[in-house]
Amino acid sequence: MTGGDAVRIRIAAPRDLPDIVTLMGRAFDPRFGEAWSGSQLIGALAVPDTWVQVATTPESVIGFTLVRRILDEAELMLIAVEPQHRTVGLGRQLMAAAVSQAVFRGARTMFLEVRDGNAAATTLYRATGFVEIGRRRDYYNGADQQKFDAITLRMPLSA
Repeated sequence: MTGGDAVRIRIAAPRDLPDIVTLMGRAFDPRFGEAWSGSQLIGALAVPDTWVQVATTPESVIGFTLVRRILDEAELMLIAVEPQHRTVGLGRQLMAAAVSQAVFRGARTMFLEVRDGNAAATTLYRATGFVEIGRRRDYYNGADQQKFDAITLRMPLSA
């Protein structure tokens, strides 16, 4: 982002879905198969109280979060930032917007699961207040069939 870029975070519209899918292809390392297809995204959004928020410039979608709420718990299912827009605080802005929307919708706790070794685990999730509460051994497969633990994180939300 340059100093003149105006970033806006808003609830996604249906017209944003192709851009979100394209962004996932650039933002997620293909060695781990973490990017979702368009049909997976649409299927997730069919679940009640699931939403996507997008970070946009006047030109494009540069980041997003996918969150669902069940009762008083929210789960951050996906978060992505265009690689060229990383390390400037956009991930934290998206996280803050996701938390705010979750609280607005009645959530008191937010959870997420991340592959062990994912840089966001320390640079974003733990830095924004998530703590590790569990681990699933050898849950994820890399492209070379290397196994990775899944780490479950939780953050209490305040109203």
